[in-house]
Amino acid sequence: MVFVSQFLALCFMKTILFLVLLFLLPQLLVCIFIRYGKQHLLMNGYTMVALMRIQTAPSFFSTWLVLWPLFLKDADRKRIVDERQRHWVKEVRDLAYSIEDVIDTFLIEVPEYKPGKKEAVKRWFTKTRKLPAVLRIGDEMNKIEARIQEIEASRVRYGITNIGESIEGEIRRPMRQIVLPDIDETGIVGFEADIHRIVSLLLHKETTRRAVVSIVGTGGLGKTTLARKVYNSEAVKRQFHVRIWVVISQKYELIDILRNMAKQLEIQPPKDLSEHELTKLHQFLTGKRYLLVLDDIWENNNPWTEIQEIFPNSNNGSRILMTSRFSDIAEKADPKSRPYKLQFLTPKASLELFLKKAFPNHNVNEEYPDELYNIAKQFAERCGGLPLALIVLGGLLSKKAMNYGAWNRVMKTMGWSTDGKECIAILSTSFEDLPFALKSCFMYFAMFPEDEKINSGCLTRMWIAEGFIPQEENRTLEDTADNFLEDLAQRNMIQVSRNSTGSIGDCHIHDLLHGLAIQKAKDENFLMVCSKIDHEMQNCNHMRRLAIHDSLWNCEDEKTEELYGKSSVASATPNLRSLFSCRKIPKVLQLMHLKVLSNTGSLTSSEFDHLVNYRRLNQLRYVQLKLLVQCRKDIQNFEKFIAGLRFLQTIDIRASDLSGCSLPDCVWHIKTLRHVLLPRIKASAYGPPPSVDLINLQTLAGVISRETWGTEGLPKLPNLKALDIRTSNGFQWNTIVALLGTLEHLLSLGINGDDASLNIIDMKGFPFYHHLQELWLSSNTKKIALDHGMFPIHLTTLVLELQFQQDPMPVLEKLQHLRLLCLRFCNGQQLCCSTGGFGQLEKLMIDNLCELEELKIEKGAMPMLKTFSVYQCPLLHVPPGLRHLTLLEELKWAGPMNETVDDELRTICKMFLPFLSCP
Repeated sequence: MVFVSQFLALCFMKTILFLVLLFLLPQLLVCIFIRYGKQHLLMNGYTMVALMRIQTAPSFFSTWLVLWPLFLKDADRKRIVDERQRHWVKEVRDLAYSIEDVIDTFLIEVPEYKPGKKEAVKRWFTKTRKLPAVLRIGDEMNKIEARIQEIEASRVRYGITNIGESIEGEIRRPMRQIVLPDIDETGIVGFEADIHRIVSLLLHKETTRRAVVSIVGTGGLGKTTLARKVYNSEAVKRQFHVRIWVVISQKYELIDILRNMAKQLEIQPPKDLSEHELTKLHQFLTGKRYLLVLDDIWENNNPWTEIQEIFPNSNNGSRILMTSRFSDIAEKADPKSRPYKLQFLTPKASLELFLKKAFPNHNVNEEYPDELYNIAKQFAERCGGLPLALIVLGGLLSKKAMNYGAWNRVMKTMGWSTDGKECIAILSTSFEDLPFALKSCFMYFAMFPEDEKINSGCLTRMWIAEGFIPQEENRTLEDTADNFLEDLAQRNMIQVSRNSTGSIGDCHIHDLLHGLAIQKAKDENFLMVCSKIDHEMQNCNHMRRLAIHDSLWNCEDEKTEELYGKSSVASATPNLRSLFSCRKIPKVLQLMHLKVLSNTGSLTSSEFDHLVNYRRLNQLRYVQLKLLVQCRKDIQNFEKFIAGLRFLQTIDIRASDLSGCSLPDCVWHIKTLRHVLLPRIKASAYGPPPSVDLINLQTLAGVISRETWGTEGLPKLPNLKALDIRTSNGFQWNTIVALLGTLEHLLSLGINGDDASLNIIDMKGFPFYHHLQELWLSSNTKKIALDHGMFPIHLTTLVLELQFQQDPMPVLEKLQHLRLLCLRFCNGQQLCCSTGGFGQLEKLMIDNLCELEELKIEKGAMPMLKTFSVYQCPLLHVPPGLRHLTLLEELKWAGPMNETVDDELRTICKMFLPFLSCP
């Protein structure tokens, strides 16, 4: 009996000891964490938000966290050239990356600790299991403290002054002069039409006022060369009594410009900028017809605003000719004159210029060697129509042996950073002139493959997810991001195509500027571009963004690991923030810190299964995937993957086949959600549940309406700007009407419905009636009667897939802001565009109008039409009224057609539209 009592007592004591340890271990964890505790700041790009203070945070650590973006910004403004300072700035940047990494690791691996709060036993067990992670993070913090002290000591040891001091004095220091290659203007080709156009603008007799003519374009495009040829043309010499040429460049002194002008005019140079001195110059020019050329004006140094009062406006046809990389400077200088945007050379002109430079002593009566002529085409194509690149590359090859072997070796080994240093140096000046925040946005273009057409919406949403875009008062992040993109376009660093609303649709970056973005991104450890696993990738220390452009990982992952070693590749990617892949997502990468994931290649079930099972992707902000759902497991994996993304901002799976998949309801409770883009065809995902509040949601596309909206309440979407929805079977149209009545900021609307009541589409009562820009309506169940005023008055894009009771054109042609009209699967044998209708229409597409036989185009209809497309209209004859469309640039006619169409098209093109090529 005694033995039993002793045994029970021992068990009781062990139980008490176990419980004590159970509750003390987490406290021990907290003590250790306090030992290494710091004031942690969550750093999202250049934005810092206070996260928590645990205890005893050293002031110097928190100060570094707060001030490092400001420090780098100041360093960037000074354009540091001293190598010691450049290396020291790089150390500061790497340190900031390390601080960001350790804090992100803490957020991911260590649960939130709230002192004094009683928690369940399971919570204590969780904290106890995190003890190794806390110890590891504390060790990393100690290392960071040591690095901060070391960097501070090295600043003093190497005599590096405070970079943030005397900023204004340093900014005015002249920049390093770029030595341009020797360009023989007589050998320049491809500018004949440009010269004729600029000269005609300068000599335009009807414009008597002092007008500004501007030539804009990216660096190396030949703006100065073109202006020089115009300046020296005989017609210009005869027209103007006085001609003045002034080079502005990035840094200038106004007094030096005026003295330069006086020297060319052969008058006494001004002693200062006093009114008396300036009046003398004004009096000399009064009554004279003059031409002033201001060459190479930059964004913040336009002297015209300071000197324009000196130049009299005598209404005698005087002109100012400007060249600049910035379109907005030209527009501000003279709002009445449209800037002349210089284009890249055509392939034919590019080859001609390249051959002239590669064969400087070539006899025009002799043929080029066949073996070199063919490879010359490849070199010319590689220059992308940029004259400076053609001149530099042609000059390089002119010094090589004139045989295929020598030229082929250059082709295989050339890189613009070595073989085209002059080009890169000139283009780098545009990069250096960018505002600090915009430089990250430009370097991000390196993420995309060369010659890629980049969707502007995808790009700006990636910038937001990365944290590049600051929050501005009374503006959304998307608005600010769009302004950043417009800024790059105004600086002519990217080429853009605009949609019917006037905003940027797609953008493209020249190959040389793309190479510059890659080089700058690599120098700053901002992004790594890989086309294969090589030693450069393995040795890259903690790459933050990775772009896979080519056939990387084409072999099986097992072979990849065998060849290069799984650990070596993974060790280079422990803090990967962004991943862009054109093919597959390598399994050897570490993705715990990933915020942006873009995979444009199709993911197989096994590849997506690996991604789902990674289990540590909850930091993702932006997801763009192309999925193929083949079985029930795929559906479960998709829903499981989406459910774990707590900070999701954008999900873009429009290119996926998600038949049978739906979004789990927990996604609609993510407060950070901004854009949901699902497949429009075979849509299977339902929209937000009733009464859910998504205050940040701006885009909702590819969802099905919920029947419960009519009974349990509508979702709250106060800031929604784009909606594309399909009504479910049996859905009541009045519920959609009620939902639309709550969307005050809607700019784009698409409705695909089978409900017969879709004929009630009068939108006059909706709050977006006066500002909706894009409308897409689709239904095939009932013929709809149109009425004047039922469509929003400021529509620029209209796509209709409807059955009509009568010809819709008399109603549609009254939409005076309409720029794009598409009619699909519509009924009717005749359409008529009357005189004065469609005043702003630029694109007209008719598709699958199987009953259509005649399209009447009266004289004066669609005066601005540039593109006319016909698809799958077998009974339609060519409209004789095409002859009235004098601005038509593109004519497409495809699919089954009337047997007379071919001859009719040839006749129309030959007689009335000779500039068009027949389809």
